[in-house]
Amino acid sequence: MVRNFSLFFLILLAVEVFPQNIFVEASVDTTDYLIGDRINYLLKITADKNVYPLRPYFRDSLKNIDILQELDPITLETETEKSYEYKYILSRFDSADVTLPAIKVEYRIEGDTTLQSSLSNSVSFTVHTLKISQEEDIKDIKSPVRIPLNWWMIALWILIGLILIGVLIFLYKKYFRKKPGEKVVQPKKVKVPAYVAALSKLDKLNSEQLWQKGFLKDYHSRITEIIREYFEKRFNLPALEMTTTESLQMLSKRPDATNVIDITSRFLSNADLVKFAKYQPLAPVNEEMMKQAREIVNTTIPKQQITEEVKDVR
Repeated sequence: MVRNFSLFFLILLAVEVFPQNIFVEASVDTTDYLIGDRINYLLKITADKNVYPLRPYFRDSLKNIDILQELDPITLETETEKSYEYKYILSRFDSADVTLPAIKVEYRIEGDTTLQSSLSNSVSFTVHTLKISQEEDIKDIKSPVRIPLNWWMIALWILIGLILIGVLIFLYKKYFRKKPGEKVVQPKKVKVPAYVAALSKLDKLNSEQLWQKGFLKDYHSRITEIIREYFEKRFNLPALEMTTTESLQMLSKRPDATNVIDITSRFLSNADLVKFAKYQPLAPVNEEMMKQAREIVNTTIPKQQITEEVKDVR
């Protein structure tokens, strides 16, 4: 029994001594900037393959500095590890010594729903104005340089211009001008039905496997945005600008949407818990969200479009 206890203690010690590796590094391209310069800020996360970092949100951490652009993240993967690069373009319009604080990155380990966190290093740099020498005298502005006119060159350019105009007129009359009695065929504009566009976007979102990689908030934000955009096109409701309660109230007034009120209520409520209450749903809940989204779209397809599709198949 003592031997078994010793073995258990060694295994437990090994787990504590060899944690999952994750390293967060923050950097800028230089340490000296002029006011208004573009500051390239890079946050790089390197982790083992079974570690899934969440996308960092640190706008509130960057005080007294402007975020001009947020570039798409770059993911690199090898046999043993993977890395994520988040690039931001910053700027500051006042001189100062600036220190960007350490950024907190949350992550989870495969098979464990517990969120852990790791901190990056802080980054310091200086933003200053142009240095002006107080000792030098003010210099006069140089007068403009006069360039003599070359009349032969001007005549040559005029001749080239006339030739080009003549060629353009000839091409227009031969190929583009409408001939007498000729009908102009207008290209038909193909309008994609709202339900086709929504189902296509859901398929694309499902193939990205966001929640499987730990990006739960991004997954739930994207899937609700697809359904709200579908409601706008299908029922002419400003669903993207309304709360969940307002959306349900407006849908309840539509006779062709009453059969999806209950499932839409559950769908939007689960997404709100993830986005605003930091709820961490399990895998079955995430899969159910995709099933509910597809059911909402398929249930509200206009009967006229279904009839037309059946005729096309026949």
